[in-house]
Amino acid sequence: MVPVSIIQKEVPESPELYSSKSILVIQDMLMETFMNLGGFHEVVGRPKSVIIKPNLVEVPFHTTGGSVLTDPRVLVALIHLLKDHGVADIIVAEGKSVNLKHIHSSAIDAFNKSGIGHAVRKAGGRLVGWDEEPFVDVPLPDGEVLASVKVPKSILDSEYFINVPKLKTHCQTEVTLAIKSMQGVFGVDDKILLHNEAFPWKMMDMLKAALPDLNIVDGIICGEGYGPIYTEPVKLNVIVGSKDVVATDAVCGKLMDIDPIEVPITRLAMVQGIGEGELSKIEIIGDSIEKVAKRFKRANLWNPIGLHKHIKVFAGCACRFELAQIGAAVRRLELDGKLHLLKQDVCLIVGSKAPVPVKNYENVVIVGDDAMDHPWYGKFQFIPGCPPLPSVQIVHAIEQYLDKN
Repeated sequence: MVPVSIIQKEVPESPELYSSKSILVIQDMLMETFMNLGGFHEVVGRPKSVIIKPNLVEVPFHTTGGSVLTDPRVLVALIHLLKDHGVADIIVAEGKSVNLKHIHSSAIDAFNKSGIGHAVRKAGGRLVGWDEEPFVDVPLPDGEVLASVKVPKSILDSEYFINVPKLKTHCQTEVTLAIKSMQGVFGVDDKILLHNEAFPWKMMDMLKAALPDLNIVDGIICGEGYGPIYTEPVKLNVIVGSKDVVATDAVCGKLMDIDPIEVPITRLAMVQGIGEGELSKIEIIGDSIEKVAKRFKRANLWNPIGLHKHIKVFAGCACRFELAQIGAAVRRLELDGKLHLLKQDVCLIVGSKAPVPVKNYENVVIVGDDAMDHPWYGKFQFIPGCPPLPSVQIVHAIEQYLDKN
């Protein structure tokens, strides 16, 4: 049986305003997690250097209520715990998201803007932005879609690797948990590579190159709905931990009322032997799934057709990853308080063999490389990519048609 720890306690305060009161509660939760898995030194050993990968992505809108980024309190409590057990060098590292590339910002900028940077430094950790650090090309003799993977040198140099994702739903991969978090390990250009229906295979290859030693999922304030960036908060007050990345995701999925078999990444990792995803072969230690579980809103608006009366989406053979970029753009405009300013029709063409609208739309955007076969290609604005990333490009395309009065 593969052990997975679930600890639920009432956590006071918030990720923005907190004191030692909430840090101590989370530190107790983490200590219980280690005890459930066999004890700190049995799980971690006695390393001198540990690298921690949180879920940073893009600094979100205030309306997401702490549901997007790894809670800084979890990182602070973890750093304190590691230092108390003799770890001298603690690195908190993350890479630049594709949205940050678009606005010419860095992972360190995101750390600082989010408040995580200050919290980590104050706790005694040090920050690394992977896109400002060297990568090492790791050959994959048994790779499926990648012959090799570029992995940050700091991961390979570290003695122990802890993955600390946020518990969220996701508009393209159903959930974003321990496996999906590893997308952040890729360099920013490689993040875009195979960000389509081949994505599950891409993640399997990364796990072969850089499998986390331990996964600690931040479920204090979770995210439901249109993840990974535009979620609504769910206060679950839970920490999930396991050395098995697949078992971690299987259990966290069930906490959201999502079966492992419903998630392509999880079920592929199961059949590929990356870890254990069959719940009957997982030993839950601590609080039960039944006690903690809550049905989460799915990211079921990934298909943007009909989301807004003035956004006319005409799709052909478009994959979920392409359509979700448009859905994310609409959601972003809504959260930013701009969607109501759209008073004229905007026609978006996406996917190969998309229909030619009978109406002669004036405001047209061709979205994605697959739509280059459309008769209107070359006559209107074109956003390249397979899929087009980041979705903020689509936001900007629609924004030019907003009523500025």
